[in-house]
Amino acid sequence: MGQYTYSMFKRLPTLVTVAVAAVLARPSVAQTSAHFSLQVDQPAKSVDVAGSFNGWSPTANPMVNKPGTNQWTLTLPLQPGEYTFKYVINGQEWLNAPGLPLQADGNGNTNSVLLVLPRDYATYPAALNDDIITPDGVIHKPRAPYVSRVTRSIIRLTVKTRSGDVAKCLLLQPGRKPIAMRIGASNPIYDSWQVDLPAHPTSIRYAFLIDDGPNAMRLDADGLEAATGTIHYFKIYTSDFPPFITPQWPRGAIFYQIFPDRFADGNPSKVEPHMRPFGSTPDFTHWQGGDIAGIEQHWWYLQKLGINAIYFNPIFEAKTYHGYDTTNYLRVDPHFGTNAELKQLVSRAHSDGWHVILDGVFNHTGVDFPAFKSLLTLGASSPYKNWYFIHHFPLHVRNGETGYTAWFNSPSLPKLDVDSPPVRRYLFHVIRYWMKYAGIDGWRLDAADQVDPAFWRVFRKVVKKQNPNAYLVGEIWGNAAPWLQGDQFDSVMNYRWRQAVLDFFADGRTTPTQFSAALNRIESDYPLAADRVMFNILDSHDTVRISNSFNHDWTRERQAVLMQLTYPGTPCIYYGDEIGMHGGHDPDDRRAMIWNESRWNKDILNFYTTLIHLREKLKVLQIGNYSPIVANDDQGTFGFSRTLGKATVIVLFNRSKVQHTVSLMGPRYATLKPLTDIEGNAVPIDSASGAQVTLPPYGWCLAYDG
Repeated sequence: MGQYTYSMFKRLPTLVTVAVAAVLARPSVAQTSAHFSLQVDQPAKSVDVAGSFNGWSPTANPMVNKPGTNQWTLTLPLQPGEYTFKYVINGQEWLNAPGLPLQADGNGNTNSVLLVLPRDYATYPAALNDDIITPDGVIHKPRAPYVSRVTRSIIRLTVKTRSGDVAKCLLLQPGRKPIAMRIGASNPIYDSWQVDLPAHPTSIRYAFLIDDGPNAMRLDADGLEAATGTIHYFKIYTSDFPPFITPQWPRGAIFYQIFPDRFADGNPSKVEPHMRPFGSTPDFTHWQGGDIAGIEQHWWYLQKLGINAIYFNPIFEAKTYHGYDTTNYLRVDPHFGTNAELKQLVSRAHSDGWHVILDGVFNHTGVDFPAFKSLLTLGASSPYKNWYFIHHFPLHVRNGETGYTAWFNSPSLPKLDVDSPPVRRYLFHVIRYWMKYAGIDGWRLDAADQVDPAFWRVFRKVVKKQNPNAYLVGEIWGNAAPWLQGDQFDSVMNYRWRQAVLDFFADGRTTPTQFSAALNRIESDYPLAADRVMFNILDSHDTVRISNSFNHDWTRERQAVLMQLTYPGTPCIYYGDEIGMHGGHDPDDRRAMIWNESRWNKDILNFYTTLIHLREKLKVLQIGNYSPIVANDDQGTFGFSRTLGKATVIVLFNRSKVQHTVSLMGPRYATLKPLTDIEGNAVPIDSASGAQVTLPPYGWCLAYDG
C-alpha cells in the first residue's frame, strides 16, 4: 500500500477543518517522554497522535480532552530517538505541529520531526576532547543490532556515543592491542562507532575504551566506569549470530514494476460497466483493462529495454482495480487473466533468465473475502471470528464506527489477525501454492510494518524452505533495521534512499556532504547482506512520478536516474518512467502506459536503455564496492566509484548552475573512458596524471575502464 496520507481507493472526506492554535511543546532534553498539546478551533470528537513510533496508527495513541476546552494533551513514553508524526483529528484530518522541523515523506508531503533525547543530555556538554563524556549517550548491548554478522567470516560490533561528544573509541580484547573504531553513521543524537572482527569459531570477548581526554572511560560488562582495574569483558557466542544470507540474483537484477490494470490491454474488446477505456484519466474506482495478455503482447518491449526482473502489484482477485482489497488469494483476478496465464508468463520470464515477484497483501483483506463476509452474515457464530480484530457485533462496513480494526481506519480493508493459527495456515498455504504452481521468485510484502514481526519470522522460514533463493522485499518507509536482521526480510523498498536522492538532486535541500552522509547513514543502518540487495526506487504506485518530482526537467532528472542505475543494490523502474510519463498524487500516478510511440520521450528512453544494458554488461556495477570520492559543497559536486578487482567505474555529478572541474588524482583514474553514446552529454577526461573532469551545469560523467 502506501503511507498514511492517501487512500488507495478514494480520498478520505474531511469532516472538520481544524486550525492549530497552540504549538506542540518541545520535549525537554532531560526526559524520555514527549508531551503533546494541541488546541483546535472547534469541538472535535477525537484527536490522536500518529507517527513512526506507533506504525502511523491513527488510533493507537488518543489524546485527552480537557473538559470544557478545545485543548487536547498526551504524554507518551518514548525511547531516545528521532521520530516523525502528525495529529489526526476525528480519524480523518492529518495535521503537522507548528513550530517543529518538517521532513518530506517522499510523496510530496511533510511530517513533523520530534527529537527525544536521553535523560542526561541537558546536564553534560557535547564537545570533543573536553574530558567529559555524557553517560546516557554511551550504549552497547551484546546482542543485535549492536552485534551483527556482516558475512560468514565477519562479526561487526557497534557502540553508540552522544553525537559530537567523543574523540576516539577503541576496542579492547584480551592479550591484543586496542583497535581504533570508526564512526559508521551519525544522527543528531548518536554517533555509531563500528569495528569488524573475524568471526571466531566459538566466542569473542571484548570491551570498549571511550576516549575524550586524559581520563578515558571504559564500557564493559559492568557498565561505564573509569578505565582502571580489572576488565570484565562482554562475551558473545558466534553461533548466536548466524550469517544473514540474501539471494545473489537480485544484485544483478534490474526490476520493472508493473501495475497490472495499467500496463497494456491485451483484449480491448472486453467492456464492463466498471471499466473505462485504456488510457482514460485515472480515478479511484474504474478499471482500464490492463491484463496478462497485454504484458505478453509487449514482451518485446521489455526485452529491448533490457530489464531482467518484474515486480507485479497485486494480481489476485479483488474488488477494485488496485488489488489491495483481496477477495481470493488463490485466484488471479479475472480482469487480468487466469492462473494458467500467470504460470505461463513466469515460465517465459524464466526462459529469458528473468525473475518475477508478486505483491503479497497479508495485513488485510477486502470486505468481500469469504472469511469477512461470513462475519458480516453470521456475526459471533461465524467460524472465522478469530480471523480479524473484532470489537463488537454486528459489523458495519462504513466510515466511522465499524466494529473492527481496519488498515488506517479504511472500512473496506479489515485487518487480519496473523497470529491466529487458522489465518497462518491459510496464508502459508497461499505462499506455497504460488511458489510451487507458478514458480514465482519472491514477494513484495505490503504494509509490512503493520504486521506482527513474529509472523514474518515464520513466513521467512516457509518461503525459504520452498526456495532458498526467494527474494523478500518489505514495504517499510522509515528505518527498516528491525526487519533486516536476517530473520524477516532480505530487503525493503528503499524509500529512505529515494528521499535522500530527491532532497539532493530535485529539491536542493542537502549539500553534497549531507547527501553523502545520508547515503552512509542508510547503508550503516543495515547489514551488508541487505545493503547489497536494497530495492532502490525513484517512485512507485504510492508516490508522484519521478518526472513530477523534477517538474519535468529532464536535465536534472537524468542525474537521479544515473544515480539509481549505478548505485549498489537492486534498482526498480516504475513502468513508463523510461518514456517520460507524468503522474501526480494517487490516482494520477497510476496512468495507463502510453503505447503511442510518437508520445514517447526518446531521449529519456535512450538514456534508460543504454544505462540498463551497461549495468547488465559491467559486473562492477552489480557487485562492485562503493566509495564516495567527491563531495564538494562549494562546487555542488558529488561522485563515487565502484570497484571490483581491477575494474573501476566513476560517476560524477554537478548539481550547480555553473561549470566545474573535478580532479581525481591517481593511476586508477588514468585509464578510464567516459560513456559517450547518451545524448552527447559525456565530458572529456584529461588522464595525464589521473582524471581532470570538467562538468557542465547539471552535468554528469560516467567513466569506466575496459
